[in-house]
Amino acid sequence: MLRVRMITTGNEELDTKMAGGLPFPALIVIEGGHGTGKSVLVQQFAYGSLKSGLKVTVVTTETTTIGYVRGMINVGFDVLDEYLRGQLVVYSTQIPRVKWVTSTSKDLLFLTLKHMVSNIDKYDVFVIDSFSILVKGSKREDIANFLTVVKKIVDKGKLIILTIHPEGLSESLHAGLKAIADGYIELKNVEMGGRALKVMNIIKLKGVPTVFENTITFDVDPAFGIKLVPMALAKV
Repeated sequence: MLRVRMITTGNEELDTKMAGGLPFPALIVIEGGHGTGKSVLVQQFAYGSLKSGLKVTVVTTETTTIGYVRGMINVGFDVLDEYLRGQLVVYSTQIPRVKWVTSTSKDLLFLTLKHMVSNIDKYDVFVIDSFSILVKGSKREDIANFLTVVKKIVDKGKLIILTIHPEGLSESLHAGLKAIADGYIELKNVEMGGRALKVMNIIKLKGVPTVFENTITFDVDPAFGIKLVPMALAKV
């Protein structure tokens, strides 16, 4: 059985709230609607992984490769050196002049899995943002096979992080992901004391050494990334 250790999120306050950071290895699923901070949170986790000396590969459906790296830098995650050294590699599904259709999604799911399997010895952390887009139009058996292989990759000592939109998945797939994930985080937009904030509900986080905080209130600071907001201040 693999020994689970904790790696930093790249944010000391968040590490404290999460009982030391992120469990490694693990399958972490981040769920949230549009504008809830999924991409920034997964970038925070990727940044922490890089600062822990790990090699990270990202598959993004949200932007271009350069756009993703620039986006990380813009919110305070300076990963330019890691990107230039190849410690961070980003692939985008936004292919110029390729129209997004159901068959495109199916092919990309297969290609993503092939990339993960063929590079299992090269990278420590695999990020998919967004998994909901990647599986759109894919057959149930193809998705089931993907998740089976993903769990095997985790068992070989890797960290895999998936972001999902709750309305973009079938009820059975949604429930299945929640069941197999080692860590499951739900994000929501809330208003407290007239302030628009975000709430992170940690449904489960296997492998952490001590008790973690289930509910964490935060905001996205353009220059800092994830900025935690104490509940007392949030209610003022």
